[in-house]
Order: sequence, then structure tokens, then C-alpha cells
Amino acid sequence: MPDWYTDLVCWRMAERTTVDRTVPPTADASPTLHETDRSPSPRAERAVADLRRRILSFGLRPGESLSERRLEKLLAVSRSPVRQALTRLAAEGLVRREGRSYRVAPIDVEELEELFAYRILLETAAVRWAAASASAPALDAIDETLQAVDDGSSPEEMLARSARVHLGFARACGNRFVADALAALFPRITRARYLELGSAERVRQAGDEHRLILQRVREHRGDEAAAVMRDHLQRTCRRLVESLEAHAGLRAIVGESLA
Repeated sequence: MPDWYTDLVCWRMAERTTVDRTVPPTADASPTLHETDRSPSPRAERAVADLRRRILSFGLRPGESLSERRLEKLLAVSRSPVRQALTRLAAEGLVRREGRSYRVAPIDVEELEELFAYRILLETAAVRWAAASASAPALDAIDETLQAVDDGSSPEEMLARSARVHLGFARACGNRFVADALAALFPRITRARYLELGSAERVRQAGDEHRLILQRVREHRGDEAAAVMRDHLQRTCRRLVESLEAHAGLRAIVGESLA
């Protein structure tokens, strides 16, 4: 994208700083937590949440077969909730249907790297534009999320908080299509991101990088904010691939792309 085009877009966004860019409350729901899921019964809802958590945390490994009878015992529910859970998670891409049976969807490392390359394009543009046009309330909302750090948070809560920060920058840039595109990516990388949560140091480093990006955006230093975001995402992707390679039992299951 030529510099003059980016400058033009930034200028036009800056001209619209008085536009109300508030997001409806439902838009804050994290794609990681699936807070908007609806099931016919509480029992089915619990089965969906339990099975999702087991897959995301690698309690059920990529490529592992999922028979309904086995899941009935594992989730302590009847056949109907199991089938609803499998159908739901197949739609989310976490399980894959193979004829009349199901299997935990494999992790494609090459796809993960491509998704992060796409994230870099989206998110560096987002923070650059946000530095030129974001409203104070939009940036304050990101700051509030960063301050709500709790070492006792569950992995789901930590992933949701990180997603809210990144989506906050995307929404603050003033282009709803950027935010929509980014939100669509998170369910595809959630499993890999779980591996990052095993290191408290990495979680703290990510928080420091988020705060630095916010500071650069507040100071209207868009190019610097974009550079920090790019380095942040590149490091995250590299660590995720390394974690997948080191994770016990995954090398043979994930596929040849790890070789």
C-alpha cells in the first residue's frame, strides 16, 4: 500500500474524530469465551463448554478420535448433549466430522503462520490509524482492560482479556471491517494461544507490550505503535510454533509441517 494512500486514509479518519464510535455491549463479547452461545438446555451448554475446554487445553489432542459413547462417560451427559456439543464445535472448527464419527481437528502450523501474517497486516494498520483518529473513550476502554489484570484468572479469562485489547485497537481505528476481520481470526488460533499461558513471564511481557502500544497510540506516534505491534505478533507466533514443537505428543499428531 503506498504511503500517500495510508496518509489519505488517516487524514480522512482524523477528520471524523467527532463521530460516535461506541460499540454495542454485545460486541465486547470475546470470541474466545463464546459468551453468546445458546443451547437448548443447560446440560447441553455444559457439555459444549466442557468439551471445548478439553480441546483448547490439549486434554483432548489434535487428531484424537471422539466417539459418542466415550464422550458420554467423559462429560457425564447423555447422547443428545454430546451430539449437540460435537455439532457446535464442528461449526467452530475445533472438531472435524469424518463420515459418522468425529475427530479433534488437527493443528496446521503453516496455517497458523499465515494467520499471524494476516494479523500483522490488520493490526499494524489498525494502531497506525488509531493513533491518528481514536477517541479518548475508546483508548480509555483499552486501558481499563489492561488494568484489570488478575494473576488468579483462568486461561479462558486471560485469553478473553488479550482478545479485548487487540480488538479494542481494531475498533478504535474507526474501520469496522478491520475489527470484524480480526474477530474472525481468534477462534482459529485459540488452541495454539493456550500454550502461551503456561509461562507467567510471557503473560507479563505481553501485558507490557500492550501498554507500550497504547502509550504510542495516545501520543499519536502511529509508526512506532505499528512497529511494536508487529514485533509483538511476530514474537508471539514464533513462540507458539516453538511451543507446539516442544509440547509432549504433539509432533507426531500435528503433522509434517513441524518437521
